Amino acid sequence: MSRSRSGYRSALLVLVAGMLALASLSCATDQSRRQAAGWTELGNAWAELGRWDKAGDAWSRAMALDPGQGVASYNLSRALAEAGKYDESIAKSDEYLATDPDNAAVLTVKAYALYKSGRDAEALSLYERVVTLNGGDSASMYNLAVLLESAGRTAEAMERYDAILTLKPEDAPASFRKGLLLAAAGDAAGAVPLLQRYLAANAESLEGRRALALAQVRAGNFMEAMESYAAIVAKAPEDAESWFALARLRLTVAEDGQGGLDALQTALKKGFKDKKQATDLLAEPGLAAADEVQKAFDEAAIFEDTPASGETPVADGTVPTDPTLASPTPESTTTTGK
Repeated sequence: MSRSRSGYRSALLVLVAGMLALASLSCATDQSRRQAAGWTELGNAWAELGRWDKAGDAWSRAMALDPGQGVASYNLSRALAEAGKYDESIAKSDEYLATDPDNAAVLTVKAYALYKSGRDAEALSLYERVVTLNGGDSASMYNLAVLLESAGRTAEAMERYDAILTLKPEDAPASFRKGLLLAAAGDAAGAVPLLQRYLAANAESLEGRRALALAQVRAGNFMEAMESYAAIVAKAPEDAESWFALARLRLTVAEDGQGGLDALQTALKKGFKDKKQATDLLAEPGLAAADEVQKAFDEAAIFEDTPASGETPVADGTVPTDPTLASPTPESTTTTGK
């Protein structure tokens, strides 16, 4: 009987010891998770300061403490992309996607890294998947639209911009891109309010002002266009093309001979050399101060020179644009991960 009780007590001690060990392990795991969350938030703080090296180090520590923390995995992949380590970012994303293939946040970072490494077709395909998984992700929808536009799929890009503006009517980047597409398609009147919306949020954007001025001219809003070009040259006094556009409007619409000549002389001094636009201006009916305009062109010997090969004057109808994709944003530890 004593042996039976002794055996029972030994078994009980073993069981209790095992339970204590499990409890201790559980406490250690909970502590690690709390520490990992702290490292993740520290990484987010460094990211806000643009210190992607330190952010990546913090998120790496978080992953070491809690490999299952999806937020840190996402952010680490993003830090690698922001640091220009695109192949490493893609590889890190693939590690996480191997166990969670439909994680839209990680797919977004991978798509962004693919785009930055010049693999646009692959990025486009991934962004399509992201938007399917998360239809409310307006940033990924915008990136998809930009890539569709770059691929020549303009109608599909327009649909995406429309979808963004349905979700966020005041979205400035989508308004700008849609405005440019409408202007290029001949709907200048439709483009003007979109470009004005963009400028309301980006008042210092010369690219936006040039696009708006050109759309206003095409829509027949000449007085507004003169105001826009005047604002452009006030911000960029070396912009010869905009000086010429302002001169043309003053000389042909406002019939302001002196104001037009002043703007024209400034354009020529700033290096305006477009022979075609000069010829078209001289052919305008009712051109104010026509003799003085001709004399100004002759003195500048403009008809002896042509723009450098490949140059497209802004005033002649082309607004140079270089759309870039929206960068993914760091996730908080409160964001649902895996």
